[in-house]
Amino acid sequence: MLRRDLFRAWLATPWAGRVGLWWPRAAGGGTEGPDAASVYRKAFGWAKGLRPEDSRWLGEAATIAIDDQRRADALIRRARPALAAIREAAAVDRCSWGVEVLGPDDLCQGHLDVSQIDVIRAACLSARRLARSGRGSEALGDVFAGLTLAHRVGTGGVFIARVLECGGEAPAFRALGRILPELDASALDELARRLDALPAPEPASAAIGPESRFLLGSIRSKLPAIGPRIEREGWADLGFDEEGASVLDRLTGGDRAALLAHLDATGPSFAELARRLDLPRPGCRAALDEFAEAERATWPIASGLVDAAWGVRHVVDRMRALRSMIRAGLALVRDGEAAFRAARDPFGTGTFELERRGTGWVIRSALRDEGRPGTSLEVGEVA
Repeated sequence: MLRRDLFRAWLATPWAGRVGLWWPRAAGGGTEGPDAASVYRKAFGWAKGLRPEDSRWLGEAATIAIDDQRRADALIRRARPALAAIREAAAVDRCSWGVEVLGPDDLCQGHLDVSQIDVIRAACLSARRLARSGRGSEALGDVFAGLTLAHRVGTGGVFIARVLECGGEAPAFRALGRILPELDASALDELARRLDALPAPEPASAAIGPESRFLLGSIRSKLPAIGPRIEREGWADLGFDEEGASVLDRLTGGDRAALLAHLDATGPSFAELARRLDLPRPGCRAALDEFAEAERATWPIASGLVDAAWGVRHVVDRMRALRSMIRAGLALVRDGEAAFRAARDPFGTGTFELERRGTGWVIRSALRDEGRPGTSLEVGEVA
């Protein structure tokens, strides 16, 4: 019911520590010691200054054929301060983005700016060049620094933060797939250990609390300027479309105090949305649609989030699939096809699909959603 045009546009776009092997907390408590967020801001500044053509080229950095080595090397040289920053930040335990209460002006800023994904893509490009020159451990360091950043952006975040998390993880895992056959036995073992230490993405439902607080807080912050009675223009100023405004006007009579009481009572509807969002995937979408239909006339704010919430569920499932596929790819490269066949597709009834192509392979998962491409991972150089 609230206008979510930017979020929907992002969803329509295809994708996509502790020192050593341990990951840092996504958002540290307390105020003592160094803060990774301040280090990340150096990298974000670099990304904001990228030329549009370089940003577009980096969009394919994880898998593009690096025929223009001079261009790749020149971009990596320019990115060195940003890459050093994310590696340094990955070793810092505490990361606080400094936004206690997220407001509309905080979207598309700082860690919620889509340009920060270019830092992770640059790390992928650097990793591919390092792996090609036999420096596998350094290549893994770049990729996992990018994964640390993606994890910190998404953990405890609103919907857009989860989309950005997947947008960062997807190229990182695709880069790992591309360099797998170039890693020696020691680097492959290191990759296995790093994957074991990788925390799972938060469930999709974890975003409902932050998103609902953001939405309700945004509405409450605008109400004083609206006045005690909410007329048609007032509903639009609050961010509601015509359908949502009509329902809420009927429920509250356009009275500001009644709307505040309605907002205060929305908790159970958001909790039910969160519960359904974590149901097993085969029945999840139907359960969400049923919720939207049942709640539309009484709790339009929560029911209006169903499509966006399903988008978050899909990107979280996509992260899970990519993690499983990179483990299957590791087994394939290190131990052969029999070991690959032992890996299970979490979204299918058996193993992943495997296709030999050129000197590499394509791994495909059964994960698919209407209107979106299937989920696959290339291992090695694919013709």
